Amino acid sequence: MKNIIGFFGILFFLTGCCAVCIAEEFTYPTFSYEGESLQKVRQWEKEWAGKKITIENVDQVKDFLHEGVYLAMTKPETFGAKSLSFSIVPYRPYTVSTGLVAATKKHASSSKLDDERMLVGYGDVAGVPFPQPKTGIEMAWNFDSNTRGDSHQEIGTGTVVNCRTGNERKAGMLRWEQFWIGRYDTEPIPKIPKKDNPRGIARSWFQRHTAPVDFVDTTVLELKYLDHKRLEDVWVYTVMFRRIRRYSASQRTDSIDGTDMIYDDQDGWYTHVVHNTYDFKGRADLLVARHQDAGVLVRPKGQGFWDGVQRERTNHWVLEVKNKDKGYIYSKQIWYLDPETWQMNFKVMYNRKGELWKMYELFYDEYQTAKGEKTAVFSAEHVVDFIRRNGSPTIREMKEIGTYIRPDYFQTKSLKDKSY
Repeated sequence: MKNIIGFFGILFFLTGCCAVCIAEEFTYPTFSYEGESLQKVRQWEKEWAGKKITIENVDQVKDFLHEGVYLAMTKPETFGAKSLSFSIVPYRPYTVSTGLVAATKKHASSSKLDDERMLVGYGDVAGVPFPQPKTGIEMAWNFDSNTRGDSHQEIGTGTVVNCRTGNERKAGMLRWEQFWIGRYDTEPIPKIPKKDNPRGIARSWFQRHTAPVDFVDTTVLELKYLDHKRLEDVWVYTVMFRRIRRYSASQRTDSIDGTDMIYDDQDGWYTHVVHNTYDFKGRADLLVARHQDAGVLVRPKGQGFWDGVQRERTNHWVLEVKNKDKGYIYSKQIWYLDPETWQMNFKVMYNRKGELWKMYELFYDEYQTAKGEKTAVFSAEHVVDFIRRNGSPTIREMKEIGTYIRPDYFQTKSLKDKSY
């Protein structure tokens, strides 16, 4: 009997140890560079950090630039510019909030996908599900998990530029965005209760336009649902006609207010990740705008590409992304994901002929949340259409981050109520 008890005691101990091993088999946070790789980057920065890059010396850092950025630098006239430049700044690890760390450590060890490649427990878990991902779809779910403080309010000011003629069209908006699930920084955590979310919303945004003149006070509401088989709802209230119009699913690939973006492009990718396939292409050391002070960006009239960008070396995860819909507007996209936040630093889009069509660069900076934490959120962006030679540079000024927005804000009645 003593031997039997001893055997089960050892078995119980070993089982407990294995459970601990499984729970601790991942590392988080993860950084672009650590140890020897960080030392090599610091050595490289001794020569390059603080330098201004122009057409005269851009070839010396060509290996750290995407082909679209290199094309803009070497052929600035294509984008309505006489010349373009950027500065190299030292690599800085992002600050990771205590809420994100806690949520990741709580849920990541049990993260898995079902037969439809959906995250098991989607809507009830939070944090980065796969800190050490092995497949492209796991990386895509990591991208989907970042909520940037769970909610934010911003002012966007942009311009749609025809780089061939120099003609411009101003755009402006006030935007409120909220994540209803996967929350880790703002109460309620990890989701807004079902009683306040009977429609099963995963994410929502409400937008009121302030420019151009013919679009002032037009309002837009979009809802993304927990059910991945249910397509997003988009409603638009047009002041001129005083009518609310619901967009069809097929209109998600229409351009947004004459810009070079479609609805799916917002924030990199705005619909469910399971609508695509993902092929992991490896890692890429590239210069991107991770701590971008929007105040130093400049853009002369007629120019569709930001000048004065602060580029920081980062080691990205690279995904080739193809939509399951064979008739989709893009034949493929290439996503460059930040290893620290899993946000998309930029992506490139190819048309159905396989030609390089557009590039979308998202610039970030770190902002303080309502809880006093820090999170990386958009500070600016530009979308460039290489074929039409259009550009859409935008400043995104964050007003509040991590402030709970009442669920009733995201109802169709708000389209009229908050118009004027």
